[in-house]
Amino acid sequence: MAGSRCPGRGTALADNKVLFMSAPVGAGHIRAAQAVSQMLKMTDTACQTELCNVFDFFHPSIGQAILKSYLKILDIFPQAYAAMYSWGNQSRLALMGRDLVSRFLARRMEEYIRSFQPSVIVCTHATPAGLVAWCKKHGLLTVPAVAIVTDFVTHRLWVYPELDHYFVAHAGMVEYLGQYGVAQEAVTVTGIPVSLAFSQPGDRSQILNKLTLAPDRKTILIMGGGAGVLPMDSILDMCMEIDKPLQFIAIAGNNRQLYRKLMRFATAARHPVRVLGYIDNVHEIMSAADLLISKPGGMSVSEALALGVPLIIYRPIPGQEEANTRYLLARRAAFRADSLPELKTILLNLMAGEHGELSRLQQRAAAVGCPDAAKNIVNFLVNKYFY
Repeated sequence: MAGSRCPGRGTALADNKVLFMSAPVGAGHIRAAQAVSQMLKMTDTACQTELCNVFDFFHPSIGQAILKSYLKILDIFPQAYAAMYSWGNQSRLALMGRDLVSRFLARRMEEYIRSFQPSVIVCTHATPAGLVAWCKKHGLLTVPAVAIVTDFVTHRLWVYPELDHYFVAHAGMVEYLGQYGVAQEAVTVTGIPVSLAFSQPGDRSQILNKLTLAPDRKTILIMGGGAGVLPMDSILDMCMEIDKPLQFIAIAGNNRQLYRKLMRFATAARHPVRVLGYIDNVHEIMSAADLLISKPGGMSVSEALALGVPLIIYRPIPGQEEANTRYLLARRAAFRADSLPELKTILLNLMAGEHGELSRLQQRAAAVGCPDAAKNIVNFLVNKYFY
């Protein structure tokens, strides 16, 4: 609201209060905030945390329309998303549009931040990062604000020199941010933060037993994100052609139509297939998997790597998925398949020997994983901003 004063503008800050700001465009942004919040509460039991969804500053119908459009574009016309991603990364017009959106929403956000009076603001999505940076740039807010980038690449719309600190997945992102005025000392390489559960592998035999699966078969997990956007039925149909002792776990997320289709498929499948809908124990299911077939979202990739589970990335969309894929391929922690025949060839090669390529792939995945990312971010926040 115009004329009001946000925390840090002549008002006393409350100790140990952290405001997380995110957006529900893909579940990973919110899960990153939750992972750090969980670790904060374990580190400082008196710490108060709050998670703000930036869509709360839109009219509800606008937020829902944005989400539906985003999912439709990914499902039906991913090339359009790729074009928008590239345009937003390069166009001066996109940056102007970003500033206009920030100006409109920042005023709505100001009173909300003032009422909570955080010691520090943590942004896990580019849009709230822009809102906070706009407030800081125009003197409406002086509270420390940091950003946690939840992919293995930094899009131009993430870059705001007004933010006090960045936490990123790898060293190459430090150089990128430096090109746009972010000082090297304002960036810390931590990895992408995942829930503590992903740093504590479960008992594989017990988990498989609960799923009535065999401990002596290779277990392949197939995930398409919370919306179930991967063509799991086609992938599973191809996998039934492989003459190896395999078993599969397919997570359909919130896609009820896909869930029903997979359940029908599983009743007559050549290899055992367990179909799950939306679940809150992904860490347990991943602990039981030898391999993951999935889209390369930054958070799901980081969760798998934290548990030492390698990936086959299926048809990544140009944009952050493509960049995430390049990062994993360069570190030999994943394979990429752009067609079902290519996926079949990769699976056959990986399953050829008991101690062959799959075992080495798992070791490389574990080496790339950063299960302590949330802990390292929290240590920085506590040491820097709590008093």
